[in-house]
Amino acid sequence: MAIGASGGAGELGLSKKRIIGLILAVAIIALFSALPPFEGLDRPAMASIGIFLGAIVMFVCQVAPLAIISLTIMMLLPYFGIMDLTTIYSKFGGTSFFFVMFAFGVTGALSQTTIPLRISAWITRISKGDPRVLVFGFTLAACVISGFLSNFATLIMFYGIVMMFLKVSGCEPGKSALGRCLMISLPMAAGTGGIITPAGSPGNLIAMELISAQGVEITFLQWFLMMSPFAIIACLILCVFLCLMFKPERLTPEACQVVQETKNELGKMNQKEILAIVIIAVTVVLWFSTTWIDELDTTVIAAVACMIMFLPGIDLMDWNSFLAECDFNLLFMVGSVAITMGCVNETGAMSWIMNRLFSGMAGMPIVLVFLVVGLVVCYLRTLIPTAPSVAAIFIPVLIGISEIVGGHMVALCMIPVFWSGATMTLMYTEPIYLYTNASGYYTAGDLFKVGLAPTLILVVLIALVFPGWFAMFNF
Repeated sequence: MAIGASGGAGELGLSKKRIIGLILAVAIIALFSALPPFEGLDRPAMASIGIFLGAIVMFVCQVAPLAIISLTIMMLLPYFGIMDLTTIYSKFGGTSFFFVMFAFGVTGALSQTTIPLRISAWITRISKGDPRVLVFGFTLAACVISGFLSNFATLIMFYGIVMMFLKVSGCEPGKSALGRCLMISLPMAAGTGGIITPAGSPGNLIAMELISAQGVEITFLQWFLMMSPFAIIACLILCVFLCLMFKPERLTPEACQVVQETKNELGKMNQKEILAIVIIAVTVVLWFSTTWIDELDTTVIAAVACMIMFLPGIDLMDWNSFLAECDFNLLFMVGSVAITMGCVNETGAMSWIMNRLFSGMAGMPIVLVFLVVGLVVCYLRTLIPTAPSVAAIFIPVLIGISEIVGGHMVALCMIPVFWSGATMTLMYTEPIYLYTNASGYYTAGDLFKVGLAPTLILVVLIALVFPGWFAMFNF
């Protein structure tokens, strides 16, 4: 009875939040549409500011699925004189929409193989029961794989394996420090690994689309080289603090043996698994090759690879498994958010806002600008429910700030990309943490306590390194 009452109260609270968010969003849009234009703005620009702020409120309050919010606002833009329907139809989707759709099919095949279990068995064997090696090994493995799979798919694969040997080892929820470390590190690694490649998270594609609209193109290899070091560093920092703070106990020999026996029962990889690995490996190599071979396109490569998965005699995917892999909420958000959230740039309203609110930044040291932006983005992230919406909300603003401070646009835009994945202190707005928290091995307090110092360290590190680092890549 207590559980049911609690659940009802939670649902009621969420319903109130959604209703309040809807009312507030409508009021903001109506207000900016009705107000006389401020000096330097016309009426469409005023309306675009209201729509931008209203969309943020609806994202944060989860008034409706993110895709529905973005699509609905996108279709309403003509009625505010911001963009005509023909232009909207021509701009919808773009390469990001199709890349994400095909990538779901390509990476979905990997999640159906035994590769993650084989990796886990290898980590368990080389650790020889040392808990620190286990924590570092699982965290880094999940981080790297998440660079090519969805965050949630990566988490689910590793979660089942970790839960298996925690139970066998007698690591009790709420008592085991090893269980606490692993259940906190897995979602963090899955989220942070999503920033490694453009394919790692739909938010990355939103960022690329918004940056591309400014005439700046980032290749697959450039993204990987720029972002992967920071994903690995973030995971290492968290692991150090996890092991120092919670001091995980050694894994019992019995638990190690169970993992090895489970792996041995699998035998050798079957033909389909080998085929899936070959196709995915070739796809990734070709994605990287787009940096040097102009005729290659990442979206076309993903489309061909996805098609191969369905061919007779290969049959790595069927339509139902493809639908199960696709997150259509994120897919349609990716397709529409560049139009929805970019409307303030289309009308010139964002430049107007930046010049009036942040003109003082023009004289600030670049490191201080990055420090302020990092702190704001990092902690406002705790209010925003999903990673893609973080990019959609902050990047248009940061493009405007880059004009004021005289450059560093890509470096500034990568701050929300980083914090959309490398979340270490929040739980209730991030599904991947809610998933492992349900195991009972850690509390929200544990997560906040262990994540606070690494978060602050990374904010400072990014402020010190990002400007020079991205300048090395001519951004």
